Amino acid sequence: MKTEFKKSRLSLVISNKEIDSRNDVGNFHELRAYLCPPPGRFSWVLMLILGLWALSALAEEDFRYRYVSLEDAVLPPGFLFFDPIAINDSGRVYGTLYDETDIIYVAVYEDGVVTIINPGFTVAANESGTVGGAVVNDPDNFLTQAALFRGSQVELIPANTEFDYVIDLNDSGTAIVASSEYFLYKNGKTTALDFGPNALPYLFLHVNNEGTVSGTNSISSGHNRGILLDTKAGKTTQLDPLPTESDSWAVDINNSGKVLGYSFVSGGTERIGLWDKKGKFKTYFVEGTPEFPTISNFLAFNDNNLIVITSTSDGKSYLVTKPGGVRLNVADSVENMPADQKLSKILDINNKGDMIGYSLSSYFVTDTYLLQRIDDDD
Repeated sequence: MKTEFKKSRLSLVISNKEIDSRNDVGNFHELRAYLCPPPGRFSWVLMLILGLWALSALAEEDFRYRYVSLEDAVLPPGFLFFDPIAINDSGRVYGTLYDETDIIYVAVYEDGVVTIINPGFTVAANESGTVGGAVVNDPDNFLTQAALFRGSQVELIPANTEFDYVIDLNDSGTAIVASSEYFLYKNGKTTALDFGPNALPYLFLHVNNEGTVSGTNSISSGHNRGILLDTKAGKTTQLDPLPTESDSWAVDINNSGKVLGYSFVSGGTERIGLWDKKGKFKTYFVEGTPEFPTISNFLAFNDNNLIVITSTSDGKSYLVTKPGGVRLNVADSVENMPADQKLSKILDINNKGDMIGYSLSSYFVTDTYLLQRIDDDD
């Protein structure tokens, strides 16, 4: 039986959204999306066939992928598995590596080999290879301190709670840190994030290379609203839904300043699209309709505005390349897609279009993978 994902008000998000439940190291593969701790392994909680129209669009866009199972990666001796979190434009995949004693390590995958960076867990990585996450000070109680990992160097970020971590990281090294408050951190300097009175954005916080922060919060009516903070000008813009919907989620922001998200009715119509810097929303695809009844729980995109719809009620992942109502089943463009795997969740996409994610079967991960986009000359 398939699970139907329903968006709900933020005050109910923990009980009504599909959030991955983890083993004893915590709930942290979805930290970027849900601000929970990083990924364990074996308890991942979580109909529509495209017609000839979509298939012709696929051929026109020429998206072709090579499937690489990260389960086949060469791990250091004594380690059990590698969980991917982020992929940069070089194609390096950053994630968390687990050993036989449940100690976790920041690590990187490249050319079939996983290399240890340092003890800790991964949440984000930038183009220079700096990783944001945390070190674990108390493994029994999973008490953490936010940290930046640059090769063998670890920069601990001062904070004032027992569970602090980096949420996101831009290419200049500016990090969003979650502690008793949210703040930006760079070169030893902290700047509190001020979203205005009574605003508590606690989902999907991201920072782009301009230092602009996006996120989602709950307003006085109890509905959800996307929010955009220009940290240089100190200006906050509310990202409203279209008049036809009641709620909005701002899920991510790219380096051109576009904000990815939903204008939606809980359990109903979901418009997926982009807000510009002025807060104007442009629809790219509409789901939760009789024609496209599937609904989704996660989105990713890149600086080219290539959108991935994933964690869907039909267990598939889709690409949307431009406004206009066409989505492409990612699996149809994978040349060596294993018959027993599904592209259940895409976690990240780089500017080339390479993606990382995992497959689910009966709520268990059956594979983690890298989808390498194939160029015409490959």
